[in-house]
Amino acid sequence: MTTTTPKKTLRIGILYEEVQMADLVGIDIIGNCSSRVVDMMTALIPSATTVQFPSIDMEFLYIASTLEPTWTTPKMFVRPTHTYDNAPRDLDIILIGGPNPATVPEASLKFLREASRLTKTILTTCTGGMWLAKSGVLDGRKATTNRMLLGSAKSSMPNVEWLDQRWVVDKGHFDGAELWTAGGAGCGIDMVIEYALKTFDQALVGMACTSLEFEVKERSQNYAGPLATALQVNLEVV
Repeated sequence: MTTTTPKKTLRIGILYEEVQMADLVGIDIIGNCSSRVVDMMTALIPSATTVQFPSIDMEFLYIASTLEPTWTTPKMFVRPTHTYDNAPRDLDIILIGGPNPATVPEASLKFLREASRLTKTILTTCTGGMWLAKSGVLDGRKATTNRMLLGSAKSSMPNVEWLDQRWVVDKGHFDGAELWTAGGAGCGIDMVIEYALKTFDQALVGMACTSLEFEVKERSQNYAGPLATALQVNLEVV
């Protein structure tokens, strides 16, 4: 008699705390690799049935201070599924968008410190990198944030090696764990595509991106040119 090992469901946590909605767009790339979306696509597009995509079951957890609808830009409200207190710490992926890093709640920082010891991959976009840094998780590591705020990040959080790159990858807090940080929303999309290509089946990621009209092409971690000094913003994060 043979036994079948149940497929592992990927558990993905998305932090919502007055964040920029565009910073979380990358979650749709990962979501389009899920069994649910793949099954829908193969039903709608006959040509898709010629490719056998690996099936990935996914569970999405939306985490905030309370279970009340939480604000995100431009004026949209999302109903969380978990709070920082009761959300599991041993997730597969955490995605963090960009809030005002000076006002994030202490409960979120405690959650990030604990989750960084158990969650394999943490992805941040824009000031989400400063949010993660404020928890201490990025101390001694390389990271980036919104390019306009790099000066503030360097002065407010000197224990992090802030880099002027579109995205940065460094080791996490246990063997195999990774910390991915990106600049503004467009950088975050490219970062998630890069992460997905290294993590999931490439044909599957190609299908996921094509359905969203995102190009799977060679992407650079480097910006095309220098940031104008006049565009830099000073934000004190305490």
